[in-house]
Amino acid sequence: MPQQFNTLILIVLMVVAFYFLIMRPQKKRQQALAKTMRELEPGTRVLLGSGVFGTVVSVGEKQAVVEIAPGVEMTVLKQAIVRRVTDTDEDGLGEDDSYDDELETTSDATTTDPAVTPAPEYPSQPQDNTGSEPRRTNL
Repeated sequence: MPQQFNTLILIVLMVVAFYFLIMRPQKKRQQALAKTMRELEPGTRVLLGSGVFGTVVSVGEKQAVVEIAPGVEMTVLKQAIVRRVTDTDEDGLGEDDSYDDELETTSDATTTDPAVTPAPEYPSQPQDNTGSEPRRTNL
């Protein structure tokens, strides 16, 4: 009889441990995610599961429209939104910075920097294969 009692106690302890180590934390994560989905509203900065940052433009029942760059919007499932963005998540670009300013700075630096050599331009038509140079084709 004591052996059966010990086995029963061991099974009960395993079930309780399973609940506290797996079921309860998972339920809390699901509740937190559901709360985040309910609180989504236009203007909220979010992080998508793919690692893309964006601003919520509109929210539907199953989908949300997220602006990922000025004038670039994409529709995603609400489940693709992982969480709200905090100040520590983003670096570099703030409210006053612009993607256009960054692109202009980058393009100006590459065209005026003498250390940067432009990529060679290949002919658009295949050349005759009779010369010593190998034939190049556009892929």
